[in-house]
Amino acid sequence: MGIPHSNQKIITPKKHVEIIKEQNIQNGKWELSADVVIIGSGAGGAVAACELARNGWKVVLIEEGSYFTPAQFNSDEFISQARLYRDAGFIVTEEQTLSILQGKSIGGSTTVNWQTSLYPPDYVTNEWSERFGWQGYSREEMDSYVSEVHERLGVHEVPDNLVNANNNVLRVGGKKMGLTPQVLRNNNRGCIGLGRCGLGCPINAKQSAFLTWIPDALEAGAIVISNMRAAKIKEGKIKTVIAEFTPDAYESAPTEVIEMMEIKAPVVIVSAGAIEGPALLQRSGIGNGWVGRNLKVHPTSTIFGKFDSDIKMFHGPPQSIVIKDGHNQNGTGYGYWLEAAPYRPTLASSLVPFYGKQQFDVMKDFTKYNAGIVLVRDGADGEANASVKYSLGRRKVYFELTPTDGLNMLRGLKALAEVTVAAGAKELVFPFTRFTEPYKVTGNDNFDWILKESVKPGDLTVGSAHPHGSIQSANDPEKGAVDLNLEIYGHKNIFVMDASVYPTGLSVNPQITTMSIVLRASRNLALQKEERTKI
Repeated sequence: MGIPHSNQKIITPKKHVEIIKEQNIQNGKWELSADVVIIGSGAGGAVAACELARNGWKVVLIEEGSYFTPAQFNSDEFISQARLYRDAGFIVTEEQTLSILQGKSIGGSTTVNWQTSLYPPDYVTNEWSERFGWQGYSREEMDSYVSEVHERLGVHEVPDNLVNANNNVLRVGGKKMGLTPQVLRNNNRGCIGLGRCGLGCPINAKQSAFLTWIPDALEAGAIVISNMRAAKIKEGKIKTVIAEFTPDAYESAPTEVIEMMEIKAPVVIVSAGAIEGPALLQRSGIGNGWVGRNLKVHPTSTIFGKFDSDIKMFHGPPQSIVIKDGHNQNGTGYGYWLEAAPYRPTLASSLVPFYGKQQFDVMKDFTKYNAGIVLVRDGADGEANASVKYSLGRRKVYFELTPTDGLNMLRGLKALAEVTVAAGAKELVFPFTRFTEPYKVTGNDNFDWILKESVKPGDLTVGSAHPHGSIQSANDPEKGAVDLNLEIYGHKNIFVMDASVYPTGLSVNPQITTMSIVLRASRNLALQKEERTKI
């Protein structure tokens, strides 16, 4: 599949000289106006840009990251992580308790995600309705939006011939344990299982936002600009977004660039993600005390299992099997589920809790290891103990597992150990830092001891690839930062449209839900053009 022709309209640093001449830009500062400024081009911002542009809005979308084409996607982990991920793939919390993966490019995390396409179960959306006033978000009620998203992204079940050995561990081991492994849906057209989703799909099979909603927005007249970081939003009847040029660390910038943008518009949509979005609002003095609070991350932990034959976890579609049996513990709506992870050596070595020769010995046999992951729906104790704060000129992230979330993590790790051993693993690498070498499987293993392990900071390796919910929506400013239309309380015409708005842990990989909810919200907003943009 080729690159959409309209993507040639994306304003990259290489086009700055041309724009400077065309717009007669002085002193490196580009001033322009629009009906709406959208900050961020991921699952939220790309959909909003498309929908509003199609309805006649003058849209300017800015993205901090660069625009990459498949020719620039390669298997070099170091360069790919530095260019395609925020903080080179390691957003680390202040207490060193959590490392977060988040994309940073045109398309946001959709450029590097693992294609898993899910919508939350009813017990999640029922909680949204009962506690936060989110009416009409069940899968059945959202079907028209979800189906539209599925169609645009080519969502379908992974065919059996593409279920790789890494995921097959869950299927084989899960069935032997009496669990119910299910085949996942992925978003692609023409996937051949290269296994490079996390480094950018080099054949344009994965239907990321830069191949779908972004070109749709460009065709409808939207202006899309890469390498521009929103530094501040100035409030007023007409808002002003101040953006700064952010060069690609691995590509020389042109000799003449647009160093700053000042974009004026009556409407601003923040789609900068659950980490940078709160930081932007805080340094702009916008929003109430819920901005940055109750960050949800789907805390994740890994068990590596060593097999007699090659697994090559990085080959094939990253995620094709899921086990949801632990998803709803004791009818609470909270729990864990099991998926596989396609770690490449760089990331895998960072997750092995050994040092020196012990770590080297594991990595020497890397191709024989599978990687199963436990994902926990955080918030079982009422509110997640995680937040984003902007202070002293820097964005800071804080995280600690709450007691019940920690227990659910241990329950998941016990189940994952049992599944991996049932599939034939001979050794396990646990995420507990007290271990100094792999656990040897005996054949008479009982993993009840896992439930007594410590989840205190430093005792358990925890990661995340799904930050969400840090600018949560609710029907009352006492319970959230944005209202049910996703407009920030106390600030007319400033909206948040991305994964930040979920009032509880989402429970599933967020791409499809975010696109569906933003499609609904932006479609409603589009109908209010005259009222919202009237000066």
